[in-house]
Amino acid sequence: MTPPTPTQELLREHFDARMARVRRVLPPQSAHGVGAIAVLRAFDPVTFAGSAYAFARDLIEPRGALWYAAFTRTIFLAGDPGNLLDRHPCDHLSADASIAWYAPAPLSAREGLRRMLRPFRGPDGLTSPLLREVPLAGAGTVVRLDVPVASLTVEDYLIHVNHLIAEATLDGLLTGAGRLLIRHLPRHPDPATSYARIRVSPDPLSPDRLRAYAYLSL
Repeated sequence: MTPPTPTQELLREHFDARMARVRRVLPPQSAHGVGAIAVLRAFDPVTFAGSAYAFARDLIEPRGALWYAAFTRTIFLAGDPGNLLDRHPCDHLSADASIAWYAPAPLSAREGLRRMLRPFRGPDGLTSPLLREVPLAGAGTVVRLDVPVASLTVEDYLIHVNHLIAEATLDGLLTGAGRLLIRHLPRHPDPATSYARIRVSPDPLSPDRLRAYAYLSL
């Protein structure tokens, strides 16, 4: 039996909860124009998830709070970090040196980098099913990230998975966790209330409705 898509009521609960968390950190207007930047040489779900987590975990305050208040806005650019670091040193480099992360700041201060590179465009389609583990900093539980990838572009994957991982990390939900289990699914999982977080955003095909993009289980 195909699991039902999550109800609009459940998605609204998660959407409103995120808005409330942002307002508790700082007024959103205080972070107007702020964003992080990630420069990717290539896309790999495991590398991306691991580096998104490590980048958010290691942010020094008040940058973490400022980024949270900016709804963890991130610009994804295509480029080889190895060709950039002399002129544009990054704040975090993935273990394989394929992704460079630049800490939250007014995006106007990164105009040179943004003019140099184009937005990242991934390959068509995402692998489903996929089941991979990402090591985290702790030695404890396994956290699961479910991503329904049907009709999901790589560009949208980067945006929505990054929002979910970054905000869960900044909120301390991943503290002590030992592994992140990534599951790419052909459809939405069972939308039980046991999900700690659901990444929700307006559906671009129906703006008056909400869509779930990723699910986090602790």
